[in-house]
Amino acid sequence: MPVRRRPADPPADLPVDEPPAEPAPAAADAVPGQAAADGTGAAWRRWRPSVVAGGTVWVSSLLAYLLVTAVAWLPTENLESKAGPVPGTLRQLISSWYRWDSEWYVNIANLGYAYDEHSTAFFPLYPMVVRAADRLLPGDTFEAALIVAALCCLAALILAHRLVTELSGVEDARRTIIYLLAFPTGFYLTAAYNESMFVALALASLYCMRRGRWWWAGMFAGYAGATRMAGVMLGAAFVYEYLRQRGFSVRGLVEAGRERRLWGALRALVDRDAFAVVLVPAGLASYMLYCRLAFGDALHFLESQKFWAREGFTMPWTVVGDVVALVDSSESVFHPDSIRNIANLTTALAVLLLLVLALVGPWRLGGDHAYLVIFAAIVVLMPMSNPIRMHYPLSSLWRFALECTVAFMVLARMGRSPAFDRVYLTSMLALQGAMVVVFVQKDFVA
Repeated sequence: MPVRRRPADPPADLPVDEPPAEPAPAAADAVPGQAAADGTGAAWRRWRPSVVAGGTVWVSSLLAYLLVTAVAWLPTENLESKAGPVPGTLRQLISSWYRWDSEWYVNIANLGYAYDEHSTAFFPLYPMVVRAADRLLPGDTFEAALIVAALCCLAALILAHRLVTELSGVEDARRTIIYLLAFPTGFYLTAAYNESMFVALALASLYCMRRGRWWWAGMFAGYAGATRMAGVMLGAAFVYEYLRQRGFSVRGLVEAGRERRLWGALRALVDRDAFAVVLVPAGLASYMLYCRLAFGDALHFLESQKFWAREGFTMPWTVVGDVVALVDSSESVFHPDSIRNIANLTTALAVLLLLVLALVGPWRLGGDHAYLVIFAAIVVLMPMSNPIRMHYPLSSLWRFALECTVAFMVLARMGRSPAFDRVYLTSMLALQGAMVVVFVQKDFVA
């Protein structure tokens, strides 16, 4: 009798037959809008952990700031003459955050740029949104400014968590947003400043770049450029990440040139999405047009910077030397100006070190994070190259560090060590509490 042989297994690289899938429901049986509902549900499942994590950190921080603000008014005898009357109501307590740049933004929202020509140093998107919100919300303009900033902070935390989750995982994402808001100047993300709006828009742009949504990335970058001049520097991150996702390499381009395929190689890199980069400078360009029409100078906002003694480009290492010399010549290392200089210089050097560690070393994030490093490096180097010719050249730099999300991602990786996690949170939160007290007492922080 013939022997029935068992068929041989197919090679590993060939597909194995699978049972047929169940037939799709007929169009007549389909529920209208079911596909859209499924898409919305999938999106919510993906974003829900980030919304919960960001919202939890956000609510906790608001409660903490309220408590610290109340405690800050304990020494009433020494504070009343400088910082105003002691708060007697919750609204008056909140008004103690009406400090420094907040006054400029509120005045711009109420009166426009005509009230003081130096106000053009403050970019328009944040006060424009505050002006619109003030018409919809109860209370005065400052309270509207606080609400806008707080909501932008929430958006920034959610976006940061989502971006880091996709890049490094949920635990790193949780630590990143906690470390960000725990940083000594983290309270500026809820103050009536444009900081949280800029961080949220920059993160939205960077996240869309990561997902290959180039037109959305360009649009958010354009809005970021209308919030702060550094927003236009998202263009560098855009170009790098766009080319990386398309497999660009200098070596490949050189080889294509040798083989006379250069034009074809370039055409393969450039498609319709590449033109989304023109949206990046749109916000800055619109503000320049306004300055040209209103003040006769498209760069009037740069002229306004001279009011704060910013007078032009200087090599970063020269600025570092100047700061060290100022600290060395101070009557005491504990003088307030020395402490500000030490804090800002330490932050600048620490952030630059963290950016290096994002690419090399035991906590490196990988080459696919390089576009984040590029943007963060520009954010730090801009104020280091345009110092203030006063007692503290790097003024506000430790506030600008909040915009360097990738630096906090590296810290989050370091935070996998429980010892580092405890040391960072204990020291940073203690410093931030002190800085909130200084801020509401109408002393300069950043």
